[in-house]
Amino acid sequence: AFHDVTARSIRVLVSGLEHRLDGAMKLMTSINWGSLAEVGEESAYVRMINRETEPFVAAVRALIPSSYFRSFCDKFASAFINKYYDTVMKLKRITEAGAQQLLLDVYNIKTVFLRLPVVEASKSNVRSPSSAAASSAAKPASNIAPAMYTKMVTKGFKKIETLLKLVSTPNSMLIDVFKVQWVGGSALDLQNVMLLKGMKRTEQAAMLEKFGVDPVTALKGATAAVTSEIIVKERVQAIRERSGDVAAKVNSDLNQMRQKVDDFRRAFR
Repeated sequence: AFHDVTARSIRVLVSGLEHRLDGAMKLMTSINWGSLAEVGEESAYVRMINRETEPFVAAVRALIPSSYFRSFCDKFASAFINKYYDTVMKLKRITEAGAQQLLLDVYNIKTVFLRLPVVEASKSNVRSPSSAAASSAAKPASNIAPAMYTKMVTKGFKKIETLLKLVSTPNSMLIDVFKVQWVGGSALDLQNVMLLKGMKRTEQAAMLEKFGVDPVTALKGATAAVTSEIIVKERVQAIRERSGDVAAKVNSDLNQMRQKVDDFRRAFR
């Protein structure tokens, strides 16, 4: 029971910080990445993320023991990285300069996230002796983040960086670079990149055919111009429908079995 309460509390803290970053993510999506012509400093939404994240994490560190704080950092970083990736995927179009700007933004965000596990506990809160003890226990043994956390964050942001590098790759080199940088990438992954690049349907069809998709399927996929979000929804719906059919069959078999058991019992009464 205590473990369940602790896990639930950590989820609440993660959700609370995610909610604080909604404004920054909304600002990110309001930028016209399809018309950006040059790269500047880190975007304003990145500064918002930094302002909200570090003080919140410092406050959390002051209130909970180190083992729980580590779990909080792991869960928050994973949730944010997934949300950021999904947000990038929903952008309508990204110019080469836009992709370069996003790469700069990602680098700055990643730098902040890599130091979250060793951020100093907030000293601005008035704490009871028990919470002060928790804060003392939460102090880092070093200024180096845990290796597993660093590996997880680096891997998560690398996926975003790879996507943005492909978006900024010239069309003539896209297939070759895609095969090298996105190992195991599918035709759908390639099409998502082309959609973010704002490529025309005829260009997408030609690129998919060059990638190895048969001409009819390539043209159909490019003409549909579907996003990964829609495809995922369709696949989930198909799985649910199949699951529903399986569930109905299982229920039917169970009902028949129950009927046979009831008949068997009545025969011996």
